[in-house]
Amino acid sequence: MVDVFISHSSQDTQLARQVVDLLRSSLNLRAEQIRCTSVDGYRLPAGANTDEQLREEVLASRTFISILSPSSLSSVYVLFELGARWGAKKPLFPLLAPGMGSQSLRGPLTGLNALTCETAGQLHQLVSDVGETLGIHTEPPAVYQSDIEAILYSGYSEANQDAPSPVGQLPSGVGTANLEDDYSEAEHAIRRHCERQWPNDYQMRSYCTKQQREALDILKQGRPQDIPEEVFAGIRNKCALEWPNDYAMRRYCEQQQFDSYRELERESE
Repeated sequence: MVDVFISHSSQDTQLARQVVDLLRSSLNLRAEQIRCTSVDGYRLPAGANTDEQLREEVLASRTFISILSPSSLSSVYVLFELGARWGAKKPLFPLLAPGMGSQSLRGPLTGLNALTCETAGQLHQLVSDVGETLGIHTEPPAVYQSDIEAILYSGYSEANQDAPSPVGQLPSGVGTANLEDDYSEAEHAIRRHCERQWPNDYQMRSYCTKQQREALDILKQGRPQDIPEEVFAGIRNKCALEWPNDYAMRRYCEQQQFDSYRELERESE
């Protein structure tokens, strides 16, 4: 019987394959320990009774990862697999696909802590949680770093994002302890971001560059007077890590956070 069952929609085959690669490299799993029906090498055996074997493996697998996307949440098979596993009260790890928030979950799924494949920290947690359940020590992070980045890059690409900065390397503009920001690489990041977004449309690339530079000028103004330094530092780092190569979205992220902080402060008065 398999150790890891990956429930997913056939529309999410690329992400499922990347998750398989991550688990194999991080936990040193063999192919026969993983069931992922849309990925070659991990499909059901030829001649198997599909419904019967899937029913058995959904319940008997030691860990169950469900990739949650709009496609999977509209798939009858995926919903049956989720329901069966949830009802069996066995280890279940929901993994949100790019663009999916926890607010997308309905019914019993809302009571489960879902991880997202859009942040490195939560992908590392997935590896750690699966390893702990299986009783397997994880490999050093350097062994599977490229698999983490492959998932992150895929997620940013689908959201029309540039590739994120490598894990462990802070992107340009992340505030240090004394809030002195370094934008020395900003112009290069802007050019690279806009070239990737608009490779063959020079008019839109020019507009993108202008938009990014205007946002960068606002970011360089630093902390608003009504935002405490420690709050500002947290917001700046959060938004820089979420939008490492898109200054327009980083500025928007910060503004939303500032406005929410101000509203909470008014309510507490």
